[in-house]
Amino acid sequence: MTANKDGKIKVLVLDDEADFLELCQEFFGRDEDLDAVFVSTPAEALDILAADDYQVVVSDHNLPGMNGLQFMHAMRSLKSIPFILITGHGREGLAIEALSNGADFYLEKAGSPKGMFEQLLRAVKAVGSSVRNVSECLPDPFQVFSPGGTLLISNGGERVLAVASR
Repeated sequence: MTANKDGKIKVLVLDDEADFLELCQEFFGRDEDLDAVFVSTPAEALDILAADDYQVVVSDHNLPGMNGLQFMHAMRSLKSIPFILITGHGREGLAIEALSNGADFYLEKAGSPKGMFEQLLRAVKAVGSSVRNVSECLPDPFQVFSPGGTLLISNGGERVLAVASR
C-alpha cells in the first residue's frame, strides 16, 4: 500500500481499449510519482496481481469476460488493494453500486482527456497513499511484508530496530 522502493506508487491499469491504454501510458508516464503497468484483459491483470504487489488498481467497467465489479471481487479474493472503477458508459446506478461494493473511487471517461486524466491521477495518488499515511502516524515500528518477503508498508521502524540491534 505504500510507494515501492524508489518512492513511486505502483499502479495496475486494466482497460480493453487500446487507445485508452495509450493515453494512460502518456499521462501516467509524465508523472514521476507513479510506476504503472498497463494490461488489456482481466485474466492478465489477475496473473500480474498474483505475482507482484501493487498499491492501486484502475479498471474499466466494460471488459471481456467479466465486468469491472466482477474483476474487483476476483482481485480482492487475492489481495486487498485500493480500486478505482472507470467507465465510458456511466450512470448513477453504477457509481452507487461500485462504491457500495467496495470501490474506492468511481470516474467516468467524459469531458476532455486532459481533465479526466488529471482527476484520475489525483484519485490514484489519494487512494495509493492513504494506507501509507496511516502507518506513518503510528508511534511504534510497523512493517508489513508480502508472502514473498517484499516490504509493503513501513513507518520507518526499521531505523529504530537497526539502532536497537547494535
